[in-house]
Amino acid sequence: MSEYRNRGVSLQKTEGVDGISCTGALLILMLILFVMSTLIGGSKESDETAVSAVNGGSSAEIANPALSATTPTYTATAINTDTPAPTATETATNTPTLTPTASATSTETPTATNEPMVVPIPENTATLPPTATLPPTPTATPIPLPTPNGTYSWTLKVPILMYHYISTPPEDADEYRTALSVAPENFREHMTYLAENGFNTIDLYDLSLAITDQRELPPKPVIITIDDGYRDNYQNAFPVLQELGLTATIFLVTEFIDQGNPAYMDWPMIEEMASAGISFEPHSKTHPDLSGQGRDYIIYQVLGSQETIAAHVGYSPRYFAYPSGRYDDDVIQVLQGLNFWGAVTTMGGKWHGFTDRFEWTRLRVRNNTYLAEFIDLVDPGDSQNGKKIEDQ
Repeated sequence: MSEYRNRGVSLQKTEGVDGISCTGALLILMLILFVMSTLIGGSKESDETAVSAVNGGSSAEIANPALSATTPTYTATAINTDTPAPTATETATNTPTLTPTASATSTETPTATNEPMVVPIPENTATLPPTATLPPTPTATPIPLPTPNGTYSWTLKVPILMYHYISTPPEDADEYRTALSVAPENFREHMTYLAENGFNTIDLYDLSLAITDQRELPPKPVIITIDDGYRDNYQNAFPVLQELGLTATIFLVTEFIDQGNPAYMDWPMIEEMASAGISFEPHSKTHPDLSGQGRDYIIYQVLGSQETIAAHVGYSPRYFAYPSGRYDDDVIQVLQGLNFWGAVTTMGGKWHGFTDRFEWTRLRVRNNTYLAEFIDLVDPGDSQNGKKIEDQ
């Protein structure tokens, strides 16, 4: 029993020691755990504090979830705030890179400017004034009317002869055709007399310039005119004029020629004669009586025939022959407005001046104008070189 008791006491002692040991161990373990947890917790706090310091936050923000949710916004802002510094650095770094780009752009700008300047604009300009534009120029730019040189002009005595047909009239010819016809042999006789007796053929332009500019005319001046433009002018008159070295002025009715009327010359004949020194002036388009007509009709007849002739002979004619010798003040006004230098009538006379330049007289040569009468027509009488002898 006592042994049992001793064993019991012993057991009790042992159990007491073990209990104490266990309790102490537990306490130590808890202490260790506490210390470790403290150490670990402090480590976390220090880590989070370090992170927060880096990010500009605080431990309170870490502890508070609401603040933690807001933290990224602040963190982004803080990052963006820090980021411009390098961005500015990059801008500064890129600035030199951009400068050459701008320089390249400025270099290209003159190139782009030069290209349109060198574009074939000058070439087109050089091509634009073609020969096709030149032909109308003489018509569009008329020669100005000669006006008196000084306070007065001359009045000159120059016979202006008027022919029509240079042929023998047919047997059935009416009185007009017969009266206006000069046989080829008579025409040759007239021209031969002029050539062999010191006469000099001039044209209406020579007469105008002598009157206005007081230019000297050659000895025994004479003007030969032929009206209408009949085919026999080319066949019978032109060869004689060429042979004797004489000139003449032929007034044309242009529409009859345009229509190919066989009684009239054609344009190739006229162009050939013009190139040989024969002058051509308008006699209207259709040979109407122009007196009493409206202005538009007169312009049509005058200007139309003038432009047609100009297209074939290469110059703009400046003299007009009134059809059948009929005209009025309206016709003269149209001629003046169209820059004509003068006009001839069918009335007789030899003296011509500046003031009557639209009514210059002529000497009609008829089928029965033989040589004796012809000599009287062209006789200079009391004049020399067109001027009165007492005025020289």
